[in-house]
Amino acid sequence: MNADTSFVLNLLNEAYDRLKNEYWSTSVLGPVRAYAAESDVDKEFWTLFCALIDFQMPVKSVLNPMLFGLLTSMEETSIKFIHLIEDTNLAMTTLKTFGWKTNRGAKIGFTHRFVKIENLIVLLQIFKEIMHDYGSLRNLVEEAYKDCLYMDEPMEGVLAKFLKILVDYGGRPPLIPTKMASTLKRFNLFFRWMARPYPDLGLWSFIDKKELLVSLDGGLCRVLNRAFSLPIKINWHGVLKATKFFRSLNPADPVKYDYILSRLAIMDYCTKELTRSKCFLCPLANICKFSRVTYKPKAKALRGKEREIFEKYLKIYGHEIDSVITEYPLGRYSADAVLHKRSCKTYVVEVEHTLNYNAIGQIVAYRFLYFKIHGKMTNPMIICLEAPKELKEICETEQGIEILEIK
Repeated sequence: MNADTSFVLNLLNEAYDRLKNEYWSTSVLGPVRAYAAESDVDKEFWTLFCALIDFQMPVKSVLNPMLFGLLTSMEETSIKFIHLIEDTNLAMTTLKTFGWKTNRGAKIGFTHRFVKIENLIVLLQIFKEIMHDYGSLRNLVEEAYKDCLYMDEPMEGVLAKFLKILVDYGGRPPLIPTKMASTLKRFNLFFRWMARPYPDLGLWSFIDKKELLVSLDGGLCRVLNRAFSLPIKINWHGVLKATKFFRSLNPADPVKYDYILSRLAIMDYCTKELTRSKCFLCPLANICKFSRVTYKPKAKALRGKEREIFEKYLKIYGHEIDSVITEYPLGRYSADAVLHKRSCKTYVVEVEHTLNYNAIGQIVAYRFLYFKIHGKMTNPMIICLEAPKELKEICETEQGIEILEIK
């Protein structure tokens, strides 16, 4: 593993640990996990239902509020999702009348650009047939998985069998594709949720994580192409190619990072129009050939306001530190400081009067340069007098930068 790959892997693991709880709020996994199911069978069908409607609609502003509204309605009327599967009339009434809210006001009933309530009723009838014939989704999938273990890609075989069964029971677009021509993102997402541990559900331990396939969409394709020079098309071959790449990073759990990288597109940090991208919030900014993060060589000694701010920091927190080197050389660049705390953590430090985009770019770059020179990860820190609240929160969440405001 070369230095850049090792650095990226460290960044991705840090981001995963930092953002795994955020996964709920920016994906349909939120309402999936929130549902107090009657049984595992009930939970499985609810999870597949949520996965299948998760396309071509904003998650945070529409899908999640709508699904949480449906959950609230079911709780208030003591209905479980499995009851909707068993009773078509109850399902029709519930899906048409539950209330939910968006930023634009109150809504009534299920709403989707491409899916009508009639499509959902057909889907629920398919679920009912599966429950009658197999007892549960688990039984169906586990049987298919055992039959496909001999294949190079067992989950590809499982998907083919699963899709055929759904189609044989009457499944049709827009919810059920009739052939494996697309990326089948929603199905791969469903299997990820069922098989992986927290923040996923981890209900199906019979599926080995190493066999899971990436949930590929246009946003993830864009990130992989820009950051890793990996041209991928949005088709099934692209899924296999992306999965192969992720396995090169983490053979035992290849889909661990697909959310972290997909998030860059979901949050509009990596946009189709490059000039609108917020590269300073991307953990891959230093290796991405399209990165718009710029930083200038800086080799002047701390002076004036910066020195005053740093000395004030040392006066307050000096008891936590056992060594400090200011103007730490990083090739032709120089970090304001590198310090080592008694807690055995090393920090690369940028000092500014006010937190700003340039400071973020500087500290991200210095951390990367430190790793290239020493082969060790450091913790990024920006010390400042003022930090806009929103920018501070984004820095801490997205980049893991510790922001210290010196009052």
